Amino acid sequence: MTELRRAESTPALVDTAPGPAAGEEPAATPVMAGSAAVSAFCVFLVLGVLTASLGASLPFLRERFGAEHEVGRVVSAYNLGALAATVCIGLLGRRLNVRAAPPVLLAVFAAGAAGMAASPGWTAYLCCAAVTGIGYGGLALTLNTAFARGFAGNSVVMVNRLNAVFGIGAMLGPLAAGAVGHTDIRLLALAAAVCALPCFLVGRAGAVLAAPGAATGADGDAGGTTGGDAGGNVDGSGGQRAWIGLELLPFLLVGLVYAGMETSIGTWQSTQLVRDGWSTQAATTAASGFWAGMAVGRLVVPQLTRRLPGRTTLPAYLAAGLGALALAAVPHLAVVAYPLAGLALAPVLPTLIAWVSGVAAVPQQATSVLTLCCMLGNAVVPAVVGALGGSGGAVVIPLVLAGACLLCLGLALWLRAARR
Repeated sequence: MTELRRAESTPALVDTAPGPAAGEEPAATPVMAGSAAVSAFCVFLVLGVLTASLGASLPFLRERFGAEHEVGRVVSAYNLGALAATVCIGLLGRRLNVRAAPPVLLAVFAAGAAGMAASPGWTAYLCCAAVTGIGYGGLALTLNTAFARGFAGNSVVMVNRLNAVFGIGAMLGPLAAGAVGHTDIRLLALAAAVCALPCFLVGRAGAVLAAPGAATGADGDAGGTTGGDAGGNVDGSGGQRAWIGLELLPFLLVGLVYAGMETSIGTWQSTQLVRDGWSTQAATTAASGFWAGMAVGRLVVPQLTRRLPGRTTLPAYLAAGLGALALAAVPHLAVVAYPLAGLALAPVLPTLIAWVSGVAAVPQQATSVLTLCCMLGNAVVPAVVGALGGSGGAVVIPLVLAGACLLCLGLALWLRAARR
């Protein structure tokens, strides 16, 4: 996740308030202001562009800061910042001033991106990337939650539209990196900071987060699969702490490995193309093909397989992705293989989320913990892939990625057997 970028997996920020006492009027459903919604769409577009551009920027970062630096660490730093934001919001719970959270997080994101643009050296750039990740992770969490609460029965649709805008930004990110890379790749972070600042009206989304009412989605929960405490600890009726059983462990492991593998593909594919003989700019631009495949796959593939259960489709998606990643190891075929991998792997996470939500006793808690596992995978797995294949030849990177996909497929088969 990169694409943390995912609507159904986003845990809600605030507990659902208890019902009204006898004789009281029920709380009104909070309504998202139109200006806040438009600003949120703009923010998610910027988040998608910058997040997806990081991996595509690695060849340019290597040229800018020197080959002696492990430039892949910038992706891990960014995602560790996002993970830290999610954990902190979950731990703070009701003690967090949710009304002020969106504008503060937007300011953190803009400040971090501006710092990346102005960084004179690699260490400063890495630290500013982590700060930017904090803003990214916090905004993704709070705005998804606000959309899940602020559109009544249409909340689920609006959350998906919000994350579709993120996907559009993710397709544009590598193209933007290729366009500015040979000038100064730091200009992309500067552009993200400048574009984020006019979106200050997103601060009005805090009113929805602070409102006592919660929108009801198609599932009866707030926002469908979202709702409850940020850490998923308290259910809305009895205030009892729910326990995630060991039976959910396979779901969490699949989510951790898959999310990290998806981020790793976006991170390292342009590096492979450069080693395969492509120019840095052409390789960076071609990296958008994977994200385009992801976007198309999320629209088309679930429609074709909607009658099949998740225990059947999940291993099938991963097996198809494994074949595409193996094809990427064939010289000069990677530019075709990675979009095919995106097409095949696109439905994996939504399928996993729908499956775990259907079997968990407390879906909000399960999806919250799954989100944290995905963010942890986003931070850790790309670094592992870089350590194993970052210094090898062009064929090493796709083989390491295929190994990660094979591990994920094995975990999915274990999950299928465990849930019979």
